[in-house]
Amino acid sequence: MARAVSVWARILALALLVSGLPAVRCLAASGSPQALAIAAGSLEQALLAIARETGVQIIFSSELVENLASPGLQGRFTLDAALQAALAGTGLEAQRVAPQVVVIAARAAVAAEPDSGPDPRVAQVATVLREEVIVTASRRPERMQSTPIGLSVLTNTGLERRGADGVEDFGRLLPGVMLFQANRNRGVFTIRGIATNVFGSNSQDPVSVYLNETPLVDSFGAVVQPDLRLFDIDRVEVLRGPQGTLFGSGALGGTVRIITNKPDAGARAALGRIDLGHTRGSGWRQRYDGMVNLPLATDELALRLVGYYRDEAGWVRNISLDTDNSTRDWGGRAALRWQPGERLALNLELIHQDSQPEDGDSWDPALGRFRKSSLIAEGRPSTLSNYHLAIDYEMPGLASLLSATSYQESTTAVFTQGSGLTSLGVPLLAEHDPWRTRFFTQEFRLVGDRQDRLDWVAGTAFVDRSSLVRFNIRLPGLAHELEQALPTENLISSVIRLQSSELAVFGDLGYEPSEYWRLFGGARLFDTSVRYREPARQVLDLESRVVRESSLANDNTDHGVTWRAGLSFTPHPDVMLYASVSKGYRIGQVNPNQAAAGNSPPGQEIPEGYEPDTTLNYEVGLKSGWFDQRLLVNLAVYHIDWDNIQIDASRPADGLSFITNAGRAVSRGLELELATMPLPGLSADLAVTLQDASIRSIDLGDGLRSGARAGDILPGSAELKLAGSLQYEWSIGRGRELYARLDAQYVGASPAWFSGSAGAAAPGGFATPDNAAYSNVNLGLGVMAQGWQLGFYVENLTDNDAQILRNSYAGGSRVNSLRPRTIGTRLKFFY
Repeated sequence: MARAVSVWARILALALLVSGLPAVRCLAASGSPQALAIAAGSLEQALLAIARETGVQIIFSSELVENLASPGLQGRFTLDAALQAALAGTGLEAQRVAPQVVVIAARAAVAAEPDSGPDPRVAQVATVLREEVIVTASRRPERMQSTPIGLSVLTNTGLERRGADGVEDFGRLLPGVMLFQANRNRGVFTIRGIATNVFGSNSQDPVSVYLNETPLVDSFGAVVQPDLRLFDIDRVEVLRGPQGTLFGSGALGGTVRIITNKPDAGARAALGRIDLGHTRGSGWRQRYDGMVNLPLATDELALRLVGYYRDEAGWVRNISLDTDNSTRDWGGRAALRWQPGERLALNLELIHQDSQPEDGDSWDPALGRFRKSSLIAEGRPSTLSNYHLAIDYEMPGLASLLSATSYQESTTAVFTQGSGLTSLGVPLLAEHDPWRTRFFTQEFRLVGDRQDRLDWVAGTAFVDRSSLVRFNIRLPGLAHELEQALPTENLISSVIRLQSSELAVFGDLGYEPSEYWRLFGGARLFDTSVRYREPARQVLDLESRVVRESSLANDNTDHGVTWRAGLSFTPHPDVMLYASVSKGYRIGQVNPNQAAAGNSPPGQEIPEGYEPDTTLNYEVGLKSGWFDQRLLVNLAVYHIDWDNIQIDASRPADGLSFITNAGRAVSRGLELELATMPLPGLSADLAVTLQDASIRSIDLGDGLRSGARAGDILPGSAELKLAGSLQYEWSIGRGRELYARLDAQYVGASPAWFSGSAGAAAPGGFATPDNAAYSNVNLGLGVMAQGWQLGFYVENLTDNDAQILRNSYAGGSRVNSLRPRTIGTRLKFFY
């Protein structure tokens, strides 16, 4: 069955940023000086270098700076002075339109008087803002539209306008991206359909998720994906297609990067936000946010403090416990930037979040709308602490050196009522508490100064992960059911320790043989090791009624190479065509059940470990802007070969589950994004994703079993996905503007399992394993003024309760759906 693939993209975020914040009529001159060493050359490269050094987004049209040169900058400069020096003699000027955003515009565009309406300079540049986002997807600062990969970006203001507060919100907005979240704090991202399990598995997730420079998800038994609150975020970058060369393991389908705002030594700023909403049939949703940015020492030091609190009423009620899926979250960040010398800058950031959902989000249609019944509350708590130190050192004329060191601790617990041992008539409770993980990452990266049309990146990276799990599966009431005394109700009880590490070296190179052509390529050499230990696993033997103890120990090592290569052609400053090939991988790991397999029947040996699986992505694309950037058209066509797939399997002789390498899959697609500003104040975008991702072959041998069959659509792969928005803004005088906004998404049906999986054929399960197609519509209306904004919104306007994720639990079927219709207001005030 042929299903064409397409990924959407919409990058209207910065257009909304400028319209949504009051413009400051001139660039502030009070910034703290810092050391700059920028060689003379093109103005475009000078502006990109200033943006990289200061952490401020500098927005400009490529046509505006075409063929303009800039003198070298050597010494200490405020941001104002650096931009004035770079723009000297060009006829351009810098305008700060938000605390972290500067726009470059023609000097002839004179500012309006304070109360005469919108700043015409902002209107002039608004048409180019979609394309001029500066990203670091290639590990160096580049314009988004000049980065030759499938890439989407949501800025802070783009997230705010859409009401996106967590990962579950922006997953629906982005081209080619799906997020499946059976429980809060455990979502599974898929990109371009690359997945074999949408509920999580013992294998590494197929999409790597980063918080700044730290991977968020464990590589083994990843039971937690922290639902980070997206307040005061600089941007979210989503890289579509394998990213193994620059981002390492787990980037089979792509990479999601959440990048926080950094301290600004040049401006004092404060921001507060209150969001109050009421959910139909539930209660109040309360969200409170605050931020303060403080320059502490002239020329050197700045501090940024962020805090937030959430108290959100639930709508799914557990009728056995009288609990619901309400949640209370709190967290914050403290970031310090220190520049003690002309070439050196240090950035220290501490992030903490504590999320405590009361119960799970899935419900049982047999019990009624938004009702469930379980003997334990199934909320997935998550506590995360992240510590990050980045040290930048400039070597003028050669490169900038970055040392990025991160340490992260997270604690969660898994509480789930399973289908149980139906022949015994008792439920099965998984109570894994605690589940602790620790990550340490260290990366050294050299980003070469662009010289003679050559740019390069080289580095080394080390990741060390460790987990400790108190694993327990309980059968409450078993002794009563058997009418016999038992030594314990615990079917399995154990303490698991897991450690994995990755060491890699990588390099990436770009070269322009002419002003129109650019060649690029890179490679990553990696070495991985995994160590699994269960010193005392205790298992209740249901036949002999005694507890048997065993110890398990498995190890695995691997190594390999990933790479990418391609070329781009730029016949016009606003048009780029590219073709590329890129490779991604997941690390190989171990099978805990291998040591417990005993005497295996012939042909049914469980492997001690499994190898990495890899994806190879062939892609051609177009990135373009037309009619003075009033129309953005991006197009990509891709074909992904997925080989040596890590897939869940089981042994019929005793039902032991494991992971092995078997088979091949293919994902194909065409991705189109359109964004336009046809009239002053009116903006619209549309993203279309068509997708065909399926298993081509599976070979497990004669004695083993997997749910996957040749021809199966990959779990979570929807044939069609649409997302679009309309926004209109108009002046009401005295520097105030009104806006009205409509956001809508449609996600097609997708399989939740393979056709032969246990979930698809489970007693009492669904006749079909499909996740239902669904739509979501949000409305917004508000006013923007100097120093404050007030908005009103309706989320899930149609009160859609489609069963968007289906899974089998306690003797029946559970489903997940959107939050019911929620009506609310947001008040934001800033300085």
